[in-house]
Amino acid sequence: MRISLAVFAAVALLTVGAVVALAAPGSLGRAASPEGGAAQAVYCPAGVVKQLKAGVNTYRKRMVADRTRYFRTHKKSKQRAAFVRLQSQQLKALQKRLAKCS
Repeated sequence: MRISLAVFAAVALLTVGAVVALAAPGSLGRAASPEGGAAQAVYCPAGVVKQLKAGVNTYRKRMVADRTRYFRTHKKSKQRAAFVRLQSQQLKALQKRLAKCS
Protein backbone atom coordinates (compact mmCIF):
# COMPACT_ATOMS: atom_id res chain seq x y z
CA MET A 1 0.00 0.00 0.00
CA ARG A 2 2.76 2.44 0.90
CA ILE A 3 4.74 1.64 -2.22
CA SER A 4 1.75 2.23 -4.49
CA LEU A 5 1.08 5.55 -2.73
CA ALA A 6 4.72 6.61 -3.19
CA VAL A 7 4.63 5.60 -6.87
CA PHE A 8 1.39 7.53 -7.34
CA ALA A 9 2.92 10.64 -5.72
CA ALA A 10 6.02 10.41 -7.93
CA VAL A 11 3.92 10.01 -11.07
CA ALA A 12 1.76 12.97 -10.06
CA LEU A 13 4.86 15.10 -9.48
CA LEU A 14 6.33 14.14 -12.85
CA THR A 15 3.01 14.84 -14.56
CA VAL A 16 2.80 18.32 -13.06
CA GLY A 17 6.41 18.99 -14.12
CA ALA A 18 5.66 17.84 -17.66
CA VAL A 19 2.57 20.05 -17.86
CA VAL A 20 4.55 23.08 -16.69
CA ALA A 21 7.37 22.31 -19.12
CA LEU A 22 4.94 22.01 -22.02
CA ALA A 23 2.85 25.04 -21.07
CA ALA A 24 5.77 27.45 -20.62
CA PRO A 25 8.89 25.89 -22.13
CA GLY A 26 11.14 28.92 -21.80
CA SER A 27 10.03 30.16 -18.40
CA LEU A 28 12.69 28.35 -16.40
CA GLY A 29 15.48 29.52 -18.68
CA ARG A 30 14.27 33.13 -18.63
CA ALA A 31 13.94 33.15 -14.86
CA ALA A 32 17.58 32.16 -14.48
CA SER A 33 18.90 34.54 -17.16
CA PRO A 34 20.56 37.90 -16.40
CA GLU A 35 17.56 39.64 -17.98
CA GLY A 36 15.26 37.92 -15.49
CA GLY A 37 14.34 41.08 -13.62
CA ALA A 38 16.17 41.62 -10.35
CA ALA A 39 19.62 41.27 -11.88
CA GLN A 40 18.77 43.93 -14.45
CA ALA A 41 17.41 46.32 -11.82
CA VAL A 42 20.51 46.13 -9.63
CA TYR A 43 23.37 46.55 -12.07
CA CYS A 44 23.78 49.39 -14.57
CA PRO A 45 27.23 50.11 -15.99
CA ALA A 46 28.66 53.60 -15.60
CA GLY A 47 27.14 56.11 -17.99
CA VAL A 48 24.12 53.99 -18.89
CA VAL A 49 21.71 56.02 -16.73
CA LYS A 50 22.96 59.25 -18.30
CA GLN A 51 22.60 57.75 -21.78
CA LEU A 52 19.07 56.52 -21.07
CA LYS A 53 18.01 59.92 -19.69
CA ALA A 54 19.37 61.61 -22.79
CA GLY A 55 17.47 59.13 -24.95
CA VAL A 56 14.18 59.84 -23.16
CA ASN A 57 14.67 63.61 -23.40
CA THR A 58 15.65 63.45 -27.08
CA TYR A 59 12.63 61.30 -27.89
CA ARG A 60 10.29 63.68 -26.04
CA LYS A 61 11.64 66.65 -27.97
CA ARG A 62 11.35 64.82 -31.29
CA MET A 63 7.78 63.58 -30.69
CA VAL A 64 6.06 66.81 -31.74
CA ALA A 65 8.05 67.18 -34.95
CA ASP A 66 7.52 63.53 -35.86
CA ARG A 67 3.81 63.82 -35.17
CA THR A 68 3.51 66.96 -37.30
CA ARG A 69 5.36 65.33 -40.17
CA TYR A 70 3.19 62.20 -39.95
CA PHE A 71 -0.05 64.18 -39.75
CA ARG A 72 0.84 66.08 -42.94
CA THR A 73 0.76 62.86 -44.95
CA HIS A 74 -1.92 60.91 -43.05
CA LYS A 75 -5.35 62.51 -42.78
CA LYS A 76 -7.35 59.60 -41.34
CA SER A 77 -8.04 59.88 -37.62
CA LYS A 78 -7.52 56.14 -37.03
CA GLN A 79 -4.03 56.31 -38.50
CA ARG A 80 -3.20 59.40 -36.48
CA ALA A 81 -4.49 57.84 -33.26
CA ALA A 82 -2.45 54.70 -33.92
CA PHE A 83 0.67 56.79 -34.47
CA VAL A 84 0.14 58.74 -31.24
CA ARG A 85 -0.47 55.49 -29.37
CA LEU A 86 2.74 54.02 -30.81
CA GLN A 87 4.70 57.11 -29.77
CA SER A 88 3.30 56.86 -26.24
CA GLN A 89 4.21 53.19 -26.02
CA GLN A 90 7.74 53.91 -27.21
CA LEU A 91 8.14 56.68 -24.63
CA LYS A 92 6.85 54.41 -21.86
CA ALA A 93 9.29 51.69 -22.91
CA LEU A 94 12.20 54.13 -22.77
CA GLN A 95 11.08 55.39 -19.37
CA LYS A 96 10.73 51.82 -18.10
CA ARG A 97 14.28 51.00 -19.14
CA LEU A 98 15.48 54.13 -17.34
CA ALA A 99 13.49 53.22 -14.21
CA LYS A 100 15.15 49.81 -14.05
CA CYS A 101 18.55 51.47 -13.74
CA SER A 102 17.55 54.25 -11.37
